[in-house]
Amino acid sequence: MWKKLKVVALGSMVVMMATTTACGSNPKSSKLSAPTPNSPTQSGTGNTLTQSLSQSGSNVIQSGNDDAVLPIKVINNVNYVAASELIQTLKFQSDWDAANQKLLIGDNDANYELTVNSTKAMKDGSDIQVSQPFIKEGDTTYVPVSALSDLFQEDMSFEISKNQLKIHPSPVAPIESEDAADPSGRTNELGFGEDPQDPFKGVKKNESPVSNNLLLENELQVWSPLGQDQVVPVLKNVDVNAMIDKGEQYLGVKYKFGTGPYPETGKFDCSTFTQYVYGKYGIKLQRLARQQAAQGTLVSRKTLRKGDLMFFYVPGRFKSNKTVGHVGIYIGNMQMLHASPEPKNGVQISNIDKAYWKATFLRAKRIVY
Repeated sequence: MWKKLKVVALGSMVVMMATTTACGSNPKSSKLSAPTPNSPTQSGTGNTLTQSLSQSGSNVIQSGNDDAVLPIKVINNVNYVAASELIQTLKFQSDWDAANQKLLIGDNDANYELTVNSTKAMKDGSDIQVSQPFIKEGDTTYVPVSALSDLFQEDMSFEISKNQLKIHPSPVAPIESEDAADPSGRTNELGFGEDPQDPFKGVKKNESPVSNNLLLENELQVWSPLGQDQVVPVLKNVDVNAMIDKGEQYLGVKYKFGTGPYPETGKFDCSTFTQYVYGKYGIKLQRLARQQAAQGTLVSRKTLRKGDLMFFYVPGRFKSNKTVGHVGIYIGNMQMLHASPEPKNGVQISNIDKAYWKATFLRAKRIVY
């Protein structure tokens, strides 16, 4: 279903470009002027616009077929959408980096960095170029419509029609919070399980069965590059219980979206926390949860071991349920250590034997053995 909708979205983008003139908090929404008329890109999708989705001052509306509809604004003959309205609709977080004139966007870490007055952006840790610049008017940053596919096609299903960006809802209603009930009643079959062969299961902390073979932290050589964006572990002998102990020392440290390194900021987002804890044991994880999800060895939700990384999507009505938005460390007994803005703000331990975590789980990766 998603693949089909993405094809529709990309097709709509091509038609739109052919018919237009060439060329742990969210930013405040700003009332936009009416978009300059352009030629319509598709027909047969017009619906009565019935319900406001956003806070006062926003132009995001919901159509009769449940699409979220964002107005397109023409600036210097280029079609744009307000980043604040896109962020709000997708339930992303954001932050403004004034020093570098960048807008940071993402779930629980900053997957996107958009540089204002430039065609440069960062997506999932990689630099990309778009065809039209990101711009800022007042407090509002605008994203060129031509860049939406390059940036967000994995995060949403959309189309362009009649000077509007239409974002289609997810086919499955999300479970919005950790303590919310499962409306489908199907999450029991998605329960987690532990690997009975986990060498650290039942072992008291700081009493590792492999402690005699551990190397000093400053002697660990644990990563071997395979390319610019890919690394694999070459040393697997880590005291997992000691690593969990170290991670728990940071319980209560505040969460901050898109934060810098902990020694400089005193805060974590989800992926800087896992990166920092593993780094204490000489294991190099990449910066973002989506990047970390590509590392290590895939394991089943039924065979979890202490120290496994667990990856989840962050639910939203208009957002894909296939993209990684959060990462935590499995610490045994159906518990996960992670940095999150919710339900508490900061480093915390959560019980994953809940409908929310079962439904939003995407994969687990084993980094250490």
